[in-house]
Amino acid sequence: MKIAIFGGSFDPVHLEHVQLVRTAAEVLQPDKIIVVPAFVPPHKQEKNMAPAHDRLQMAKFAFAGIRNCEVSAYEINAGGTSYTCRTLRHFHQLYPDATLYLLVGADMLQDFYTWREPEEILQLAELVACRRTGVDADFRAEQARFAARFSKPFQVLEFTGRDISSTKARVLCAFGEELHLYLPGEVVDYIEANELYRVECVKEALQYLKPARRKHTVRVAMTAAEVGAKYKVSEHAIILAAGLHDVAKYVAPTAPELAGFAPPDDVPAPVLHQYTGAYMAEHRFGVTDADVLNAVRYHTSGRPEMGMLEKIIFLADMLEPGRDFPGVGKLRRIFARDLDECLYRCLKSELKFLKKAKAAIYPLTVRAYEYYKKKRSRSWIH
Repeated sequence: MKIAIFGGSFDPVHLEHVQLVRTAAEVLQPDKIIVVPAFVPPHKQEKNMAPAHDRLQMAKFAFAGIRNCEVSAYEINAGGTSYTCRTLRHFHQLYPDATLYLLVGADMLQDFYTWREPEEILQLAELVACRRTGVDADFRAEQARFAARFSKPFQVLEFTGRDISSTKARVLCAFGEELHLYLPGEVVDYIEANELYRVECVKEALQYLKPARRKHTVRVAMTAAEVGAKYKVSEHAIILAAGLHDVAKYVAPTAPELAGFAPPDDVPAPVLHQYTGAYMAEHRFGVTDADVLNAVRYHTSGRPEMGMLEKIIFLADMLEPGRDFPGVGKLRRIFARDLDECLYRCLKSELKFLKKAKAAIYPLTVRAYEYYKKKRSRSWIH
């Protein structure tokens, strides 16, 4: 008997999850496929997740049409952090004579070495990895690395999923964007009926933006959320800050929303909207989170000693996929691994552009650049 096991947070389950399972059913020809939504995955923050019972129900809807596929509530019922080794022990005890196959994406394969008890996992199951668009994985090199560590290969499922992620789906949901291209229809209906993944005031803030700026704002949120997960920054705060960062871009200084606003001295016109945006976030939308307000307040100029959320929103605003300037691809790669180095380079690029254009340069941007330049120099010395 062959059993394929596919675990994850499924927050929410998307179409590529479903397609991966369909492909595994065709290629591996297992007698059973068991999908296991996690209670709390080791790499996730519980507060950012939809409730476990909602994720379980969405998974049941999504995989209902696949023959011999069942959704297990084992990890959700067990509670606690959902470690794969514990789950495999459970299914090995249930099916002692079965050969177990563990399905993982390319991103999880790269992290497998850090999992709890990886050697035990490989004693209990055969690892089956699939490629994923957007994840740069050299499977030949990974096979060599894997064999050197574990003295055995992993199997490759010849399936390359589209560039869809649960993070992207959550962001699109928060902004009220179309979801049917990414999620099964019944999952979309469930999310809407249960008002999952909502972020206060984001949809309302979009009403202040022109269509092109709205699209930019959604791209900023997606870029920031994908990177923010690596730095364990609250996804809710990221979406809220991204959704509000340009809210005052087209709001006239005489508008009622800005009544009582007093701008700082010597602010160039292209920078002013960061201050009016923070003012609207606080006084129009009732935001009290200081980190969110600062992320809006300094997203154009930057400043010395920025907080983690500020850095991510500043960089996502500059590096989202709609931006195109020399060196942007390299900066995006740095963004994913070193925020301070990326800040230094982006601020340097911004000042160079402003000087070349003979545009007004805000002193705060200069101070930010000097701060991160000095910080970079100190890190190199040490």
